[in-house]
Amino acid sequence: MSLNNNGDGEDRISNLNDDLLHKIMSFLNTKHAVQTSVLSKRWKFLWRTLPYLDFSIETFPFEGFVDEGEIEIDVAMDSLSNFITQVLFRRRPTNLVTVCVHSHIFEHYGFLVEGLICYAVEQNVQQLSVHSYSNSPFLLPENFFTCQSLTALDFQSYVYADHYIILPKFLALPALKSLRLGGFSMTGPNFDPRLFSGCPNLENLELFEIFVGEHKNLCVKALNLKYLELSFLEASFVHGVRGEIYRCKVVIDAPKLTTFKYHGYAPIVCSTDNLPSLDDVYFYIYHSEHKEEEYALQLINTCKEFRHAKSLTLSSSTVEVLAMFPSLLDENRLPFANLKYLKIKLEIWQSKKFEMPANVMDYFLNSSTIFKICMDSKVAAKDTFGISRLDTLDIIYMCVARDEFHYLISSSVPSQAKVV
Repeated sequence: MSLNNNGDGEDRISNLNDDLLHKIMSFLNTKHAVQTSVLSKRWKFLWRTLPYLDFSIETFPFEGFVDEGEIEIDVAMDSLSNFITQVLFRRRPTNLVTVCVHSHIFEHYGFLVEGLICYAVEQNVQQLSVHSYSNSPFLLPENFFTCQSLTALDFQSYVYADHYIILPKFLALPALKSLRLGGFSMTGPNFDPRLFSGCPNLENLELFEIFVGEHKNLCVKALNLKYLELSFLEASFVHGVRGEIYRCKVVIDAPKLTTFKYHGYAPIVCSTDNLPSLDDVYFYIYHSEHKEEEYALQLINTCKEFRHAKSLTLSSSTVEVLAMFPSLLDENRLPFANLKYLKIKLEIWQSKKFEMPANVMDYFLNSSTIFKICMDSKVAAKDTFGISRLDTLDIIYMCVARDEFHYLISSSVPSQAKVV
């Protein structure tokens, strides 16, 4: 609101066209957007054509996340369910740009999210985001699997026990460019390893907290894919016990892929073909009790599949796995001819001291004459007032020859990082 020269109130915002007002309202969740209807006659029905819907359990039945017990969650879910039903019933049929929902998918509330997804697909939604807590397997509605308008999907299921998103045998999403899935299972008869081949325009694919079981394969064939990130759980991790190494094989056919990242408790068996554009590769093997030779060999073989990368980032725990059996590194050498940067990510507790195993260093230096190895970590420190701050520790190794290292250590805190 602003005042004109006569001192009268002038509502300049309400004079904007619907598209601009909808854009302003897109920064509000749907509950607050609906509440704008009390501002004036201009705003009374504006929310009914809003192409952005955002529902969150955190705003029902009161502000603040409800996590105090089943009764409180049921109250919040009842309130959220009634609100979503009213909004969809009163909303005018118009195309949707974005639909977001943060909810619980308990067994007796599964219809809520499923119905919302069905509605969004019918209204040609472009971007869909679903974050849910589930205590039962969740099956996506059938019309979703062939949605023609969807360009971005973010579906994260924070699971209880072994209840995951159940995926179909095939996805046919021709417009999809970005896909982020968390908490789904590759086990069971319905899963097809070629699931994503029906998304020809896919450029960004992130699959995390995937339950793979044993002897399961995943095929990522996407001609336009540029970014791929994978994170797997051990077969027995969901049940509270870490068991045998699983052997999940990932086949990657993505000629435009530039970045690959992997997080997990065990290395994957990876097969790559036609990755001429690969720039950055990242491996983060979580700390594990596995000490078997096969465990280390599996990681070495996976690294070899990405030997054409220009930059390779390894976590310190990944380095530890590589260094467990020195003879394996010697027996499985392949040239990393394009490698220019090797980065070692340190844990906070390693910021003052880190020992780089010489056999790991030598493995990557074997076939290259000049490149940099950069080790960096965010290091917590305190200033003179006792306030915590973050400094960056940069350790850069300049390799001139295989057996000659010149390195520069620059940091505002002491460091004892070294090659051993």
